[in-house]
Amino acid sequence: MEDMDLLARFENVEDLSDPTLIDDLQMVLEQIQAEDEEFMQILLDKKESMVVTWEQPWYQEPNCLTRPLKVKDDVSQDYRTDTICSEEAELISKNWKDFRKTYGVPNKPACLARWRNKDKSRHPNTPEELVRRFIMAYLARGLNRTIYQVYKFFITHYGNRFKGRYSVYEEKIMLVCMYHKPKNVVPYLSAVLGREPRGIYKKLLQLSNGKIIERNNFKWTLPLCTTFLKLLMKYTGEPLENLQNKRFGTSIWVQLEEAMGKEHLCLQMFWYNSLHVQLFVRCDIKINKLRKKILKKLKLYPYKIWSDIRWKEILEHFPDGFTHGFLYKTTSNIFRKYKDYRQTPLEKLIDYGLKRIKTMPNKRLKTLILNEKQELEIINYKK
Repeated sequence: MEDMDLLARFENVEDLSDPTLIDDLQMVLEQIQAEDEEFMQILLDKKESMVVTWEQPWYQEPNCLTRPLKVKDDVSQDYRTDTICSEEAELISKNWKDFRKTYGVPNKPACLARWRNKDKSRHPNTPEELVRRFIMAYLARGLNRTIYQVYKFFITHYGNRFKGRYSVYEEKIMLVCMYHKPKNVVPYLSAVLGREPRGIYKKLLQLSNGKIIERNNFKWTLPLCTTFLKLLMKYTGEPLENLQNKRFGTSIWVQLEEAMGKEHLCLQMFWYNSLHVQLFVRCDIKINKLRKKILKKLKLYPYKIWSDIRWKEILEHFPDGFTHGFLYKTTSNIFRKYKDYRQTPLEKLIDYGLKRIKTMPNKRLKTLILNEKQELEIINYKK
């Protein structure tokens, strides 16, 4: 998905709970990562010819690429430590152009700048690290700079393409991520938006009223759910039966956040994706049977891949009380271990899912009711 596609998709987003939004972003991230890995493989194929044939100053010889050079007190520091200037930046650009021409690689500096050695050993002698270090040494030719300085400049200059004020669609993308909370949200957004992680973090703080964005791993116990529900009824002024399918303004969620000490987006997601279903679905639901029904309903639509699915359309086939977020979450859990499921043909994915369900624990939906003491308890459908 190109930048213009992202703009069209996210600029006018209103419903942050739409699960297809985070799916689209995940697809963008996967495409970026695939492009980066493909570029690294091109470089690895040329590793044998990457030999330093020029004379290097001593401060460009150390093997470690990602750590500053440590200099002993008795060694003269004859390299620059100030910010890389425009003249030096031009020389780095020229060296990159020479490198591409000499080794016949595509002009994709962003791929190299974004690539991280996450799954492999970070030992300096691994092929990936040898390649990266050679390229940075090549770019440092003619500069009174360490390899580390050139590497940091390269990452910032080429990996983070965009500077300045954040656009409306970028802020919407951030809000979507704040709602759905993917892992490692800052590097996630940095890759998708092409911006510096530090700036992303500061913007997230601003959008969340100065609170650090973290994944909420607390457990929703029955007493905690009861407290949440009572507060929701209190702040809305509505009885339980009037809360079904109702949307609440931000002010309500902020009040709940202050009362419960938990981020309001987390509370909002819990309500629409879990508790709402548990309160308003009034029948015995076996999760695997529900999953099977969802997959069969998906066959009725002309969806080609996962991200084509419009879960609000699928919701029309299910009784009152269900939410599109719950259907999405329940179904996506089937494919958590299926690599690249978002880009797999949906017909193939459905066939896999129908087989996978047979191996999954067949749990019941824990439907809840307020008892005489006005406390939530689980409805027992078992005879």
